[in-house]
Amino acid sequence: MMYVQCEVRESGIFGKGLFATAPIRKATIVCFFPIGADVITEAQFLEAVKENRQPTVRTATRYAGLYYTCGNEAEPYTYLNHSFEPNLLCHCGVIIARRDIGSGEEMTLDYRPLIDDTDIGIYRDAVTSREIRGFSARQTMLRTTREMMELLESVDESWDGRGNV
Repeated sequence: MMYVQCEVRESGIFGKGLFATAPIRKATIVCFFPIGADVITEAQFLEAVKENRQPTVRTATRYAGLYYTCGNEAEPYTYLNHSFEPNLLCHCGVIIARRDIGSGEEMTLDYRPLIDDTDIGIYRDAVTSREIRGFSARQTMLRTTREMMELLESVDESWDGRGNV
């Protein structure tokens, strides 16, 4: 379920992307990956990647530790493209705006916290062809926790996740 106004359309990054149709304020909760999703282990995720089992490969993201959420293939957020300088942050399935996002701007995530750190599921950045290699479960939790804390420390006490800061 999306908590912001957005639409799926052709992307300049790769295939289709997810675009804001109204401004999104910094620290606004955009969506939650776990709602309605299945939870699988990293071993199950890696097996699906080896076999290119869809829609698991397209929709699975690291949730926390060695657990992944997958499914929800009808959700618009499955069209979030990768960027090494994303405007969204994913922490334990919570997707939040890292900065203000303008109407018409494509919303992006860094895929490294979302994928495994093995040689099985290596991706390439569609813009730079740079390798996208996932972080370990521990590094993902440390990095996204720090980023989430910094983001929330940058907004005032009236923050409630709805973009009213």
